[in-house]
Amino acid sequence: MRFGVFFLCEQPPWQSQRSAYADAIDQAFYADALGFDSVWIAEHHFSEYGTAPDVAVLAAALAQRVKRMRIGTAVSILPFNHPIRTAESFAMVDVLSDGRLDFGVGRGYQPSEFAGFGLPMVESRERFDESLEIIKRAWTEDEVTFEGKFYQVRGVRVMPKPVQKPHPPLWGAAISPESFELLGRRGLRFLSAPSITPAAMMAESYQTYRRAWLASGHDERDLEVPALHFTYVGETDAAARRDAEQSVMWYFRTIAEKIAPKPGEPVPPDYGFYARARRHLETVSFEQLYKDVLLFGDTGRVIERIHALQEELGVTSLLCWTNFGGLTSDLARASIRRFAEKVIPKFH
Repeated sequence: MRFGVFFLCEQPPWQSQRSAYADAIDQAFYADALGFDSVWIAEHHFSEYGTAPDVAVLAAALAQRVKRMRIGTAVSILPFNHPIRTAESFAMVDVLSDGRLDFGVGRGYQPSEFAGFGLPMVESRERFDESLEIIKRAWTEDEVTFEGKFYQVRGVRVMPKPVQKPHPPLWGAAISPESFELLGRRGLRFLSAPSITPAAMMAESYQTYRRAWLASGHDERDLEVPALHFTYVGETDAAARRDAEQSVMWYFRTIAEKIAPKPGEPVPPDYGFYARARRHLETVSFEQLYKDVLLFGDTGRVIERIHALQEELGVTSLLCWTNFGGLTSDLARASIRRFAEKVIPKFH
């Protein structure tokens, strides 16, 4: 079982922009010293929901502070950037980190982000597919030539090349059931967010991924089953509830507004899941979240919940969302320390 920390760099009204970045870097450094295996960061645009529009920049900054952990993107949104530039930027991150990059990618899901870039959401899958092919070739071929619907590349020599060969490990965002099957067939590891998905659907999706992975001839030994969860270890169960409720509820109410068009507005093909998720997130209570999806509580409850994830979903690595919704740095660091000292040893 491996453990990572995750940062979205949200900016609720009570947090400054500077502290959103400073806290992420400081807490990643702290987690590195305490024995976590990885740090993950996410790209978002145009809202307080996530304020890291260029995750290559943040990953490069982390590479200079954390000296042991792997550095992952969860995710870089491929349709929003030219694939050649993406290949250059993240190859440079792999070099600066001495080969510690895990490259997680996605096609995006927030309507406001597509609107901000003037891109139709219906093009997201095709743009994603072309971008990923170009990036892999840019990392493994001396010169790239590609003729696609959206991108044309002719004899471009991309430098630098990644340290890891043939390229950094590739991960893909998966929320909708269709995405799990597609990633499994392609041999990409997946990144998921069970916190916005019913447990039964998540279990089914994980099995779909496993079947697609094995049926496509990929090595079972390379099969990874990660999960991203809001994580807060309090001194007591009651303290965990008290400390973290405001921040986590700010997140869920904010994501409800961003995840899909408003009721009555058209939903693009392949994005129906997000519209259904919005209806759930707008009304979910803290008690429901605490019972079903949050890794909150004292040490004993958190350990018990992780064991359940192993048994029910076969989870092999846990990405701990330890700073969510502008949680204060003191509370986040205390939770990270309790997790490292009292939870991780139970799973090593």
